[in-house]
Amino acid sequence: MATSPKPRRRPSRRALPRMAAISWRRSMRPTCWLRAEAKTMIRQAGAVEYPMPSGTLHLPKVATGVTGGYIGENANPTHSNPVFGENILTWKKLAVTSAISNDLLRYNSPQSDAVVRDDIVRSLSVTEDAAFIRSQGVGGEPKGLRYWASAGSIIAANTVSIANVTADLGKAIYTMLNNNVPVTKGAWLLSPRSWYYLITIRDAVGNLAFQPEMKGGTLFGYPFFVTTSIPINLTVATNTDCSEVYFVNFDDVVIGDSQRLLIDVSSEAAYYNGSSVVAAFSLDQTVIRAIAEHDLVVRDSNAVVVVTGVRWGV
Repeated sequence: MATSPKPRRRPSRRALPRMAAISWRRSMRPTCWLRAEAKTMIRQAGAVEYPMPSGTLHLPKVATGVTGGYIGENANPTHSNPVFGENILTWKKLAVTSAISNDLLRYNSPQSDAVVRDDIVRSLSVTEDAAFIRSQGVGGEPKGLRYWASAGSIIAANTVSIANVTADLGKAIYTMLNNNVPVTKGAWLLSPRSWYYLITIRDAVGNLAFQPEMKGGTLFGYPFFVTTSIPINLTVATNTDCSEVYFVNFDDVVIGDSQRLLIDVSSEAAYYNGSSVVAAFSLDQTVIRAIAEHDLVVRDSNAVVVVTGVRWGV
């Protein structure tokens, strides 16, 4: 009696190595990344964020404003037309790949994937902040605040003394106001070294000069943010240990963001490890690739004031 052939049995999933990609896809949801991205200093300081789903965003701006004037009786009013321009934001791609041993994911703590995920988020955040602050806008990077500032908004720090430091901070605010920038969302950006100097410097009678106010989160009435993305090894004249202090009106700082954080996970992909292309499958690794797309513009170049040659705390 003829019998029909038995259907081929698929291999049991229990007999196969546990694939880490499933747990990674669950743990690395875009919402996790959006929360982490908001912690970057520039975003936290209050930069305006716009969605940029198509890769380009055109922001109109008034290059030259209307000018009015007083008139007498039976006289024609002054005629003045604005001159318009635009800022164009285009995607700048921020990417990273990372390889993790599958042994770590299979046999170690269930939190090991979260540790690696958080490290990737931290790495992207640090890179983004560094670019948004000091990138020259070449090599596919966004142009940072330092290079959006107008020539008249870059001021040199005086020699270090409590009187000169106070004057430098005041001059930063004055420079912005004197350029007719309404300081609607002003904030400071400091290196940790500059922050440490300000919270520890004492006046002539031994009182902490800035710390009482800074304990409340402000400096000269404006919030401040501390980041290692501001270097302390810049060369100014003969000094190679200089830093910078930024005073920024963040209502004029615009970030265009694709709002699509692309996360790919594979245990078969090949990747470049810095010197050669290797196969994750052969090495029993899982490879994670993360891509973010964004750009930054400053609508008014006078809305960024940079104090250069800062040697506070040296």
